[in-house]
Amino acid sequence: MKSDEIIDKIRNKLKESDPGKRTVVNTFQFNFTDTDGQLIKSMALDIYEGKASDADGKITIADEDFYLVGTKQMTFEQMLQQEKVKLEGDADAINKMLDKFRLNS
Repeated sequence: MKSDEIIDKIRNKLKESDPGKRTVVNTFQFNFTDTDGQLIKSMALDIYEGKASDADGKITIADEDFYLVGTKQMTFEQMLQQEKVKLEGDADAINKMLDKFRLNS
C-alpha cells in the first residue's frame, strides 16, 4: 500500500510518545480503499491491522488520498471538502484526532 510509509511514521510516533500524556485516547478504525472505493485494508489507530469492534470513530479514505495527507500535499480539510473521506462515529473524538493531523501539516 502506498500509505504504508505514513502508517509506519504514525506507529513510530506512538511508540515514542508517553501514553500518559496522549491527548487523544479514543480508538479509531481506518478503512483504506483503492481509487474505485474497494476496501484494501482496515486497521485501528493503534496501527495494528484488523478491525476495531469498539471504535469511537471510523475513517474511510483511499490509500492514495491518505498518502497525500501524510506527505502534506493535501489536508484532511481539503479531503473532507472534496468528499474524499467518510467519517462515522463520535464527532468530538474524530475532531481531536484530526487536530493532530492539523498540527503536523
